[in-house]
Amino acid sequence: MNARLTPSTDDPLGPFTQPPAAGLAKYAQLRATLASAIRGGHWKPGSQLPAERELARMTNYSLGTVQRALRELADEGIVVRTHGSGTYVAEGRGAIDAPLHLRFLGRDGEPAFLPLYPKMLDRQRVKEPGPWSDWLHPADGEVVRISRRISVNGEFDVFNRLYFSAQAFPGLASASLAALDGANLKQMLGSESSMPVTEVSQCVTCVALSAEAAAAVGVQTGSLGMLLESGAMSGREPLYFFESFIPPNARRLDVS
Repeated sequence: MNARLTPSTDDPLGPFTQPPAAGLAKYAQLRATLASAIRGGHWKPGSQLPAERELARMTNYSLGTVQRALRELADEGIVVRTHGSGTYVAEGRGAIDAPLHLRFLGRDGEPAFLPLYPKMLDRQRVKEPGPWSDWLHPADGEVVRISRRISVNGEFDVFNRLYFSAQAFPGLASASLAALDGANLKQMLGSESSMPVTEVSQCVTCVALSAEAAAAVGVQTGSLGMLLESGAMSGREPLYFFESFIPPNARRLDVS
């Protein structure tokens, strides 16, 4: 069965299931439910999740949807999948400290800003012009773009791109992808430069998500979302430029 049923009162995951956002893929809905159950203590760190077929029976999702959701959780470091043994809640993983640009507000009793868990996707040189060009004023071939998927508190994903000058930040431009996976790029930029961030400019636009952004956050291509463009400067010197593609969600974003 592929359709998600309304949770019954005896559904153990019912308290962690939220009404699905418009256009959100089934595996992303299930991933959010499982992540919420882990955060809520239904499964403790190190404990084993039910087998895939049992999860399919519990949740009324197809086996393929369950497997895709578990792969996503494993990619984010929330669970560890062991061949022949099963799926276990990870003992712990680091979140981005003191987010500057993606500051989603928690509800009463939650942290001031929700934790962000980044996953590295790729890094490449950028030759074509874009909004980052007006901000960075780069020489030809000088701009590096890092693409990431950022899990917001395990509830939904953001497709995030960082643009910076390879000449200004050669360490970040040449670091191994393994070293960048899960790292706080803002802190890495700060440690490589002696120039502190003195000004941040942010702009929010309602956009139709491209195929790449939609695939990264688990919604249909063309779904409406937000584009948060963030530029940082030190005095008169531009430092970096962020693009964050945000799918529909129930959280408030602080852009002050």
